[in-house]
Amino acid sequence: MKLFKDLFKTTKASLLLFHLGVILFLLPHDIVALETYSRNTEHRGIVEIAPYQIYPENRIGNGIYLNKKLLDSHSNRMILNTVSIKNTKSSVYLFKDKKGILGLGIVKNKADGDARFWKVDDEFYQYNNRTTGIQRVFRIYNKKIKPLLSNVRTGSGVKTSPTHAVFYHIIDSREITIKNAIGEDLIQRVYTFRLHVVNKNLENVGSILNLIIKDTSYNLKLSWENKSTVSYILSNGKKQMVDLKEYVPSLF
Repeated sequence: MKLFKDLFKTTKASLLLFHLGVILFLLPHDIVALETYSRNTEHRGIVEIAPYQIYPENRIGNGIYLNKKLLDSHSNRMILNTVSIKNTKSSVYLFKDKKGILGLGIVKNKADGDARFWKVDDEFYQYNNRTTGIQRVFRIYNKKIKPLLSNVRTGSGVKTSPTHAVFYHIIDSREITIKNAIGEDLIQRVYTFRLHVVNKNLENVGSILNLIIKDTSYNLKLSWENKSTVSYILSNGKKQMVDLKEYVPSLF
């Protein structure tokens, strides 16, 4: 009996120390009231995902912190994980709502300027920064946040079908000289695009290296025509078709 009493006292003391540590962690936020949570194999309390922290783990309404400052919290969301948006001071986080549906949210840093983040479908999200020109594509895959081709700055234009997704990035931009209708020289900027394909059942991205798409607009508007074909319309109004299966057959 004495052994069980000693064990109970030790466990109780450990829980009190844990709760005290959490309170000390959150004190700089001027939080007056703090709900206490038991610490067990499913709830670690403070979760370190450098340089961020999530508190408390696996709880609806928890928050994401940076340097002990609360960045975001929603009463109907359980924040699960977070990743930094490369070359920015902002971050994207994975959450689960009360129905168990996964989604992505964003914590914007004002230093990054004018940025937008939106949902393309249940799996794909787009980030677009008008100040810096950085564009990113994010995917929820296997219950994790997956930045797609984070080494490129201009991943954009995501279009999805029930089975696939396609997007592009700009691989080249340069000025050329053309003649107008009366023979005068005009300077015009031309953009070169590369397409990337995702099969929703697979993790990796298929990049199409042997297709050159050029246009005077920096936006390439893609549309799905059927299960493997996409189209795009150039600035001159011409519609082009691409059978993706011819370029990345392993994804179809």
